Amino acid sequence: MSEGFDRLDDHSVADDDLDEYGFEGDEPSGPGGSQLPHAARRALATLLTNRFITRSRNRSAWEALLTFEHEIRERLADMYLLLVIDRDYEVAFKRQDPAEDAPKLLRRDKPLHRDASLLLVFLRKEHTYLDATDEPVMITRTQVAEFLRPFREYDDGDEARLERRADAAIRAVAELRLMTPNPDADYLFTVSPAVVPLIGVDEVMRLERYFVEAAQAADVSDDSANGEPT
Repeated sequence: MSEGFDRLDDHSVADDDLDEYGFEGDEPSGPGGSQLPHAARRALATLLTNRFITRSRNRSAWEALLTFEHEIRERLADMYLLLVIDRDYEVAFKRQDPAEDAPKLLRRDKPLHRDASLLLVFLRKEHTYLDATDEPVMITRTQVAEFLRPFREYDDGDEARLERRADAAIRAVAELRLMTPNPDADYLFTVSPAVVPLIGVDEVMRLERYFVEAAQAADVSDDSANGEPT
């Protein structure tokens, strides 16, 4: 379940904490040396210790990434990782090399649970709809709960449980820094533009089909339980 998002867990490390990161076997820079410039090494370390970086959160790493894109891309390729940079949304992240013979280095990450994956689809679509306004995309806790309502489990009509599910999904996605609570209104959240390039269109369509089928199955179960013909 939620296989498409199993590589989004974010274990962020501040840029200032990355000086100790090095790469064994690197030679000192200079004639015949292979070591990356200091800024490039920090940017690479930031990519390796975060699921994604953005210009707003990681400005120095972002600028170094653009400056040394070719060199960093090659280093990631040595680790069977692909670099993805979206300049429009100012977000960069790494992906597993899809080649059949590439070691699956990122498969051990904990997958998101069902409701969090649903919420990511919702955020992705909301940001796509409202992106042209150039205004921050905002959603409310009530919107999240209403979106999750059709995907309830069989015989689950408990409103309190629905609220708990919504809160759990929000916490999981907020930990990825893809939505941020408003400090002045705890029911209001800002959606990060990073959700658009991170959650590709193909992935949205695949999961949307799956969840629509699940919702339809839940409706059929409800009708059967109420004695209505199916």
